[in-house]
Amino acid sequence: SLPRSYIYQKRWVKLDADYLRYFDSEKDAYSKRFIPVSSISRVAGVGDQKFEVVTNNRNFVFRAESDADRNEWIRTLQQIAEEWKSKALERTLVSPTANGAADPADKSGFLELRGFKHKLFVAVAGDKVFLYKNAEDYRLGIGITYIEMNVGNVKEVDRRGFDLTTPYRIFR
Repeated sequence: SLPRSYIYQKRWVKLDADYLRYFDSEKDAYSKRFIPVSSISRVAGVGDQKFEVVTNNRNFVFRAESDADRNEWIRTLQQIAEEWKSKALERTLVSPTANGAADPADKSGFLELRGFKHKLFVAVAGDKVFLYKNAEDYRLGIGITYIEMNVGNVKEVDRRGFDLTTPYRIFR
């Protein structure tokens, strides 16, 4: 098949032990999208400066600033995904009921958020509030961003609304 043509948008990308996240800029506190490391099944180079992050349900293509940078991202992502898989295997051997999935939500459902065209699927799990485009993305674990509630508070504004205030942004 013919290679696909993509329009790339410059993003600031962060990787930690749990998520690969991308942002509009390095100054942003909240990501545009996050991919759980646990959902990454494969990472591979796909041409000059490009690499693909493959999850069970979606592929994400990134373009680095150089081939050397691309190769470093591939190596690092493969390593962290392998580490996650081996830890998941250890957890399964220790506790066969643990399934490596994210913590189940304490509360979830659709909410309207100012600044978004459509209702978002929101899940509260432990001390985090996760925002997803829809229920299917929630099921897949691929979200927009998450808010750590140890830096936020909630205030009722009227019978149907509330503000979620953090040092970086107010979510309404």
